[in-house]
Amino acid sequence: MAKKHLVKVTYYDFLKLLWAVVIFFLALMIWVKEWWEPSSMIETDYYEEFSGEDSLDKGISLDEEEHGAALDKSTAQKLASVCALHQDWCNKIVWSGYFSDYDKIGYVSQYFVIFNFLDRGITEGSDIKKEFKTLVINSNAGKRRWWATWTKITINLDSFTDISQFWQVLTHEFWHIVDLWVLKGNSMAKNSNYTEFWKVKFSVDDPSLEYYKYSWNSEDIRKSTAQEKDFCSQYWMSNPFEDFAECHNLYLNNRKLFRTMASESSVLKNKFNFFANLFGYQILWDNKTALPYNWWRPWDTTVLI
Repeated sequence: MAKKHLVKVTYYDFLKLLWAVVIFFLALMIWVKEWWEPSSMIETDYYEEFSGEDSLDKGISLDEEEHGAALDKSTAQKLASVCALHQDWCNKIVWSGYFSDYDKIGYVSQYFVIFNFLDRGITEGSDIKKEFKTLVINSNAGKRRWWATWTKITINLDSFTDISQFWQVLTHEFWHIVDLWVLKGNSMAKNSNYTEFWKVKFSVDDPSLEYYKYSWNSEDIRKSTAQEKDFCSQYWMSNPFEDFAECHNLYLNNRKLFRTMASESSVLKNKFNFFANLFGYQILWDNKTALPYNWWRPWDTTVLI
């Protein structure tokens, strides 16, 4: 009868095997984490690079925009002539309530400039022209000022204290479309700390997550170190999505104000540089609103007109 040869495993051998397995899985986790996480959006420190006063006005002004002529109402007597620039963009508008053609020309022109800027200016993500479906402009009473879904923006003009807020509100709301549909990751793995209308959809390599993590541990929990000076407005310290949209609006329409605020906060400098890198340091225009104090924060950036 043949002899059976048994491998004798000592306690020491078992520990070595256990440590080898642990080291293997740790290395695998590190590799997977690095593979999943995107590179930082901040490649250039624009805050420091353009710190001089002469550089504050760099960007795209309305007069330089492709559709800037549409804002000159003397050159746009008919709504059809404005929509002829981009009929497909006009087809996205749903008018609710009464509007004269003159009113429509003003709103359409502003929408065109902002939409065109985002289409041309965003250097990452998918095509906003395909992702954005509907703009509802409502003049009826009794509604909140605005809201946005994945692909739709609703603006309720009767709830505005000043109709000129349309520009700022539309800039703010467009960022929700960009955040949810344009800036998207590719990984199948999901980050459960942030949701899209209570559904876990953010890929772990979604570029938006880099911004959220500046001030937030999750969509409901701010970092314990977060301070009011780390945000662009007081009202939208409520969640990371509104934080994102408010700073987006501030950067594109009041960059000088944003820069002044950021001088008081390294976190806000990161937020400034996030947008500066995303847009190649371009802006819609600079309102140049003055600050009473560097640490002051407006209640709501959409009312800075």
